[in-house]
Formats: sequence, C-alpha cells, structure tokens
Amino acid sequence: MFSLFNVIFSIGLSLFDYILGTALLSFIYAVVVFIPSLAVSVRRLHDTNRSGWWVFIAVIPVIGSIALIIFAAFYHQYSLLKIGTD
Repeated sequence: MFSLFNVIFSIGLSLFDYILGTALLSFIYAVVVFIPSLAVSVRRLHDTNRSGWWVFIAVIPVIGSIALIIFAAFYHQYSLLKIGTD
C-alpha cells in the first residue's frame, strides 16, 4: 500500500513540477520518502527470511531491481511456516 501511494503521489508531483518548470517538489519528496522506502524494503526482505543487507543489491542498475522484485513476490518456504505459528 505504501508503494502504491508513493508511486501515485510521485506521478502527481512530477506533473505539477512539469507545469511549474522545476523539479524541486519531486526532489524534496524523494528525500523525505527515502528512509521509509528503505524500511519497507527491508521489512519485505525479512518477511521472506532474507537479510536486510539484500536491499543493497538494488545498487546494481537493472538486475538488482529485478532481483528485489522477485524476492518480494515469492515467499520463502520457511516464512510460510513462521506465519502460522504463534
């Protein structure tokens, strides 16, 4: 849900910045949302029983982003067992 709001709001800010002829609002929003986005990514990695350090694979331009999307999309077998036990 956070990512969906983030994408929609970023598109809206980009359109507004285009009208104004500047990128100031988009830049400010990107700086403000950077840490929460990192936290959400680490949380998703922990949900799949992976270390939060995997988030740094996104530094690799295309392959890193694809790898993180795959990690977030598929649950690890252990994480499914962990969810049901309290």
